[in-house]
Amino acid sequence: MILAFDIYGTLFEVKISGLKEEILKEWRQLQIEFTWRITLMRKWLNFDEITAIALKYLSSKYGFEFKEELLEAWTKLKPFNDVEYLKILSKKYKIYALTNGTFMSVRKLLKNAGLLQYFNGIFTAEEVKFYKPSLSIYQVFMNKFEGEKIYLVSSNPFDISGAKNAGMKTIYLNRYNLPHDPLADKPDFEIKSLSEIEKLNLN
Repeated sequence: MILAFDIYGTLFEVKISGLKEEILKEWRQLQIEFTWRITLMRKWLNFDEITAIALKYLSSKYGFEFKEELLEAWTKLKPFNDVEYLKILSKKYKIYALTNGTFMSVRKLLKNAGLLQYFNGIFTAEEVKFYKPSLSIYQVFMNKFEGEKIYLVSSNPFDISGAKNAGMKTIYLNRYNLPHDPLADKPDFEIKSLSEIEKLNLN
C-alpha cells in the first residue's frame, strides 16, 4: 500500500522569516492561483518559476526588495511536529511525495529536514505539466502503480477534491480546521495528526 503525501502545508509549515505574515499569506495564495491559471491556459512554468514570479509581483506591489534568499527559504521550511511519524509509517507503507513542487526543490527540502530516507520516491507536477487539482497528475501517478492501493494524505481541501475526482482514496489531514470542499466527495478518512494514520483501517 502507498501513502502519497502532499508537501507544502501538509508536512511542512509555510513560514518564512523576513516577510510580514500578510505578505507571506498573499505569496502562498498567488502561488496556488498562478498554478491554476497556468493549467487552465495549458501553459507551463515550473513551481520554482511561479514562486519567483509571485514574489517579484509582491515586491513591486509593496515596495520591498526582491531577495533570492526568500526563494531558497522554501527548501528550508520546518516540518510539523507530527511528521516524525513518517519513520514509523515508512516501515509499514510505501511513502511517496505527490506534489506541485519541483523535484530538485522538494528533494532538497526533504533532505534538509532529515526526511528523505523515509520516501520511496518523489512525483511532481513536472512529470505531467499540469498542476493539482488537475485530473492528470493523480491519474498518471496511479497508473505508475497499477494494482497498488493508494491514499493521498493532504491538508489542502482542493488537493483532496482533485484526488477524489480521479478515483484515489484520501486521508484529509485537517490541520487548519477547515470544512470539506463542498464541490467534492468527502474524504475517506479525516484526521488531525499523522499519528492517527496507524489506527485507521486502510484497506
